[in-house]
Amino acid sequence: MSNNSEILDKLKLFSMKNLMLESDLIGLEKSGVEIGHVKTIKKDEVIDLELFEFDIRKQARRMADFYVIYYALENSIRRLVSETLKEKYGLNWWGEKIPKDVQDEARRKQEQEKDSVISLRSEDPLSYANFGELIKIFEANWNDFSAMIRSKKAMKQILSQLNMLRNIIAHSCELNEDEITRFELLIKDWMRLQM
Repeated sequence: MSNNSEILDKLKLFSMKNLMLESDLIGLEKSGVEIGHVKTIKKDEVIDLELFEFDIRKQARRMADFYVIYYALENSIRRLVSETLKEKYGLNWWGEKIPKDVQDEARRKQEQEKDSVISLRSEDPLSYANFGELIKIFEANWNDFSAMIRSKKAMKQILSQLNMLRNIIAHSCELNEDEITRFELLIKDWMRLQM
């Protein structure tokens, strides 16, 4: 009996220490220290992931980080475009400085969303521009970006390759090891390209 009691006491102590550790980790993340703990303790998930096969969940978790990086990269490039053109041309920069085919495509995508039951992603038409369209924007306004991006040719090569990888990421496919390396190098290349 005492052996069971001893095991129970150790189990209680172990559980208590884990609760305290979890509380400390949550406190650290709330104070701004990013340790990735929140990702491991999500308890309010909309859908129970256990409904899906283990191998698919494993692939999804692996790809989630690439989506976050891709999302941050694409939106930082959009911000570079909008802040640069807004500063130089004012609030009407979209209508004045964006190629007509890019404007038309953004409008088409916005209309398509309006005619569906999903929420509109944004009022900002630039949020509808993919890397291919961002290339067109950079090329059409190269004089405005040449002081901050050192090569038009390199910009086009990098964004074209990122656009190809985007299709893999956005269509819920898995990057192989070579594509992961390529993705990492392209991001480093993009950062190096900026002056």
